[in-house]
Amino acid sequence: MEMVGYYEGEDMNQRYECMLPLLWKNCGANFTSDLRIAIAQGSCLGGSTVINDAVCFPIPDVVKRQWRAKGVGISDDEWDQATREVSDEIHIAKVKDDELSRNSLMLKKGCELMGYKKHYPNSRNSVNCMQCGLCHLGCHYGTKQDMKVTYIHKALTGPKSNIKIYCNCSAEKITYASDLVDGVEGNFLDAAGNTVNKIRVNTRLVIVASGSIGSTYLLLKSSIAEGKAGRGLALHPAPFVLGDFPFEIKGIQGIPMAYTLHDFGVTNGVEDGGFLVEGIFLPPLQFSMLLPVWGGLHEELMGRYNHFAMAGVLVRDESNGTVKLTDLGFPRIDYVLSSKDLDLIARGTEIIARMWFKLGAIRIVTSHLGKQIINGEDEIPDLVKAIKNDSRNLLLGSAHPQGGNCMGDDPQTCVVDSDCKVYGFKNLFVCDASVFPTAVGVNPQLTVMSLATITADRNNLKWSEFASIALKDGLGETCSVKQPMFCSAKSLDAMYEIRDNSLPADALVNSPKSDIIDGDNWSFDSDTLTIWNDRYWKGFFTTDPDLVNKALLYAGGFWKRFWKDGNAVKGETHPYESPVFASSEAIEAEYPGYGKVVLLKYVPPFDRFYDFLKLVDQDTVLGKAFAVRDPPRGEHILTFSLSKRYGVDFMTQDDFKVIFSTKSRKPDPDEVLGRWEGRLISDSTLSPTLFRFRYYKEQGVLKCKYVFGGVLPGTSDVLFTEDMMTMFDFTGQLLHDELRLVR
Repeated sequence: MEMVGYYEGEDMNQRYECMLPLLWKNCGANFTSDLRIAIAQGSCLGGSTVINDAVCFPIPDVVKRQWRAKGVGISDDEWDQATREVSDEIHIAKVKDDELSRNSLMLKKGCELMGYKKHYPNSRNSVNCMQCGLCHLGCHYGTKQDMKVTYIHKALTGPKSNIKIYCNCSAEKITYASDLVDGVEGNFLDAAGNTVNKIRVNTRLVIVASGSIGSTYLLLKSSIAEGKAGRGLALHPAPFVLGDFPFEIKGIQGIPMAYTLHDFGVTNGVEDGGFLVEGIFLPPLQFSMLLPVWGGLHEELMGRYNHFAMAGVLVRDESNGTVKLTDLGFPRIDYVLSSKDLDLIARGTEIIARMWFKLGAIRIVTSHLGKQIINGEDEIPDLVKAIKNDSRNLLLGSAHPQGGNCMGDDPQTCVVDSDCKVYGFKNLFVCDASVFPTAVGVNPQLTVMSLATITADRNNLKWSEFASIALKDGLGETCSVKQPMFCSAKSLDAMYEIRDNSLPADALVNSPKSDIIDGDNWSFDSDTLTIWNDRYWKGFFTTDPDLVNKALLYAGGFWKRFWKDGNAVKGETHPYESPVFASSEAIEAEYPGYGKVVLLKYVPPFDRFYDFLKLVDQDTVLGKAFAVRDPPRGEHILTFSLSKRYGVDFMTQDDFKVIFSTKSRKPDPDEVLGRWEGRLISDSTLSPTLFRFRYYKEQGVLKCKYVFGGVLPGTSDVLFTEDMMTMFDFTGQLLHDELRLVR
């Protein structure tokens, strides 16, 4: 399930206004909560491998040792074998000297001039690179060997492949019982992000691979690994340093990221932190957005675009970040630079600045708002001081969010074990950069792919364990003849057309008792949260979002009730919110174009209306309503369904009264901790989420924060009476909530 689209090279036209919204998450406008760090992420099938610079480093030896000390049970042999396998699959090769751009050559010459020892061309997953300089806009030529071009194409076209990839499909919830995940539910989305259809995949095994932010978001939305998921986020915060030279460099011409200085990094054995200096260049639009100046100076610097050399500092940061859910249910990224991180940023920035001046730069452009322009080496100490002491004015970027769902051997603090299996589950895995125990200190894509290979190999060896898990027959909120209340008009029409009526009209007859009698004409299954109600047939309109249908959903819900009158089956239709009872008679009939139906013929004053019903089973009816002319030539008004069995989300007010009073209990404080979504009782439809509660403890006392209607936040005091939980907000005793727990 891939939340966004599937695009090939021919779709990638190298135009910013097209590619940023197509391939970048939020057009690149992802930020930490304080808006200080921009986080670049891919948003397409293939993910960030489609928009990155194709740089590949194997996991450093230092990192392997450190992770092993933290309880990661992956041997050097496993890492090495997986790295070789991935390297072959995505065609990793070192950039040749004659492929280095002038920007990369500037970094190379600067390293030599400064006397550094470990600097050399990068290895990249690219074949016959066209060196257009526009890697960030996707590879139009198909030479970048990203995940889509390699693994995904191979998986889709293999002779024995039965893989299905659902694009534009957002995974919204992982469902589970005890320690077994039984499914994933999601939404198919249109171009505007609106839900078009629902999907549920019943599963034997689930692997979450949505990155540090996305994977954590899905786990927390599903109430999995709460208290652990989202902790320990690292970002590889990266400042840039531009050198303005009196001669043209034309840094955009050639491979954008082809050369790296390693002397100060984990690749040179640095155990604690460290950083790499990487040559990089950006296309004009991104370059212009990067500049920390405005107005005339911005125009002046853009006019010298071809005169700039550019390099960045990749800092192996401490894992100080978190991913949380806001009260509205969105992901929030909190991140604080440590003093050690700031020292590394300052040191790396200083090195590049001195390098550019040594090479003849006339000025330096930095990523610190207090020191945007440096005109000579004598100003560098002031820049270093500003970075260390005034970090709030430091503009940083990140393309490598890592951590948040830490791997290790301690189930109390770690989210996954060394197999990437989530603690507490038998068949749920997280496999992406979010499981990194620390920042890896290099561009992470090869490490991620190697870890995925190891995880796949381990799971393949014990596949019989997963294959023996029985698939649950779950439907979620998908459209089905078993739950037509989730269907659009198009889907319901299609189901109606292919069916004949399968039961006699007598099967419509309801219980003669109008009041709820538990166990007789009404029941509630607390395990499945399903209501069976034989007092009447509950009517459902379709789920189409047009205004007329929405008005029907919220103002025109209805039921139909039937009884025997001699040999005849009589009935009445009643809108919930109207004092109308339309009498009718149910007659078995057959009409061309409709097949066998039950004709529901209304009596005056509603005799210009009729319904064609098709009974699917004892609990489900599909129907069409007509008007004006006699059957079968009437004008079709709408398609609907009738059900005796429906989920608790569709409960009526009568259902609610019985469930609240007899099928629920006072909750314990610990049972309500976490986030809850609230919906209105709506007799005719499934209402959208109207409010959200978050229960937490403060000094041992249960508290509640809520958001009403998505806009009105507040807090409530929580009290417990003899038989329920109550909540009081700013209205005091005027209004309060009474709550009991069903399950």
